[in-house]
Amino acid sequence: MSKFVHLKLSKIKYTGDSIGDDIRVEIEMLNKFLRVDKKVKIGTMAEINKEIGKFETDQRFFLSKIRIVVIEKDLLFNDVGSIESNIKIDTNTTKPQQFIYKVRIKETCSVLRKVWGKSTAVFEITLEASVTDVIKYVLGERDGWLIVRIENTGVKESLPTYLKVKVDRKDNKREYFTILEGVYRGKLASVKLREDGSSQFISDFQHEPVVYAMYSVSKKKFTLKGKTYAIVDYKSASWKKGLYDIEIPDAPHRGRLNDTIKRASTWFRVGHSGDRYLHTGQRSLGCITVVENNRWLEIYNVLIKSRKGDFQSVGILEIVD
Repeated sequence: MSKFVHLKLSKIKYTGDSIGDDIRVEIEMLNKFLRVDKKVKIGTMAEINKEIGKFETDQRFFLSKIRIVVIEKDLLFNDVGSIESNIKIDTNTTKPQQFIYKVRIKETCSVLRKVWGKSTAVFEITLEASVTDVIKYVLGERDGWLIVRIENTGVKESLPTYLKVKVDRKDNKREYFTILEGVYRGKLASVKLREDGSSQFISDFQHEPVVYAMYSVSKKKFTLKGKTYAIVDYKSASWKKGLYDIEIPDAPHRGRLNDTIKRASTWFRVGHSGDRYLHTGQRSLGCITVVENNRWLEIYNVLIKSRKGDFQSVGILEIVD
């Protein structure tokens, strides 16, 4: 199972002899680099809590070389100490893991090529590692959907862009994952890797908070984020006033606009039952249909990124007269 290893510089402890208090710590590991400047007095410990990096692994133990440099900065010259060591992180535990490294600096003074100094400072560098599941997000194809295979049935289904998944493992052809939200929540699925072997998912993304929208039945107007859109509905299927959840998209809805309007196949169900949706188009059989087709992408981009926090919904819709 793939995991993320988060490594941070937790603390700096200063013992031994005093050589000054203007301290710089540099840490390098697997092309990640952290530099911290801190005033630290002899006999004290400074809390830092800055991330060195996030690393993805599918191994039982995450192993790496690490280099730590500690510098006491002076106007004339710096005193420097460094170590190169290894770190071994257990990826099967969720408890924070601490690693302590000691870096010694011998104070040196130099005038006219004469060097002296006997003071030795000891800096105790504490690193803290935490392990989390690899949470990623669907990056849909051109129409905003990604076709995957549900593992226990072998049936192919479509997942919407920005759906949250937990990556479990991968081989040289496919990536295997658990769906964390939407209509297939809890299902195990897999998807082909891209032609270059890269993932179909992204990790550099974060959902926005729940979004609120309003639909005026009498004015035939839909309002979202201060913008108003023209709507058509169906007279024989009137809407009751009240609050409704707007769901995460369930499946592509095919229609004649799909080839001309971006994301036209993405419909958002209103409520958690029935077949009444918010979508773009020109007519309605009971749905809330946005007739300003060229503006549908504005609505889509807001809703598809938002989450209510119930694993089902992107927003809340208030229907008024």
